Amino acid sequence: MIIRNLKLEDFDDVNNLFMQLHNSEMEHRPDLFRKIEKPTTSRAWDFETSLTNNSKIMIGAEVDGKIVGFVIVQIRRSEYKIQTPRTYAYFENIVVDDNYRRRGIGTAIYHEGVKCAKEQGATSMELKVWNFNTGAINFYQSLGMSVQSLTMEKAL
Repeated sequence: MIIRNLKLEDFDDVNNLFMQLHNSEMEHRPDLFRKIEKPTTSRAWDFETSLTNNSKIMIGAEVDGKIVGFVIVQIRRSEYKIQTPRTYAYFENIVVDDNYRRRGIGTAIYHEGVKCAKEQGATSMELKVWNFNTGAINFYQSLGMSVQSLTMEKAL
C-alpha cells in the first residue's frame, strides 16, 4: 500500500468511492439523500478545485495502482469571537472501499491526515459521522476520538 497525495488522475477511483459512500447514505437516509447519476467530470464533488486549495489535505491509499481509500481534511480556524482562537482539522471524508476494509487502510490514511494537519498548525481535529454508521463510529473511537456534540433532529 502506498499513501500519497491525490492527483487529478485519481478522480475515477475517488469518484467510485464517493458513490459507495453516497449509496450507503442514501440507503440509510433516503429522506436526506437522493439517487444521483455517477458524476463524470473531475469538477464533480469539487474534486478538481479541492486539489489546488491550500486549506485542503487530500490523501489516498493506493493498492495495485488503484486508490482504495482516501481522506479529505480541511484546515479551519475558529471564527466566533466567543470561542478561543484555534486552528483545527475537519475531516470532511474518510472512505475505504468496501472490499478493502479491515486491512489497516483507514488507519493509515487517518494517521497521515492527522500528521499533515499538525504540520499546518492544527491542534485538534473534528468530523461528523452519521449515527447509523456504527462501524465508522467504532473505528473513530478505536483511534481515540470521542463525542464532542450531538446533532438532534425531528421530522415535522
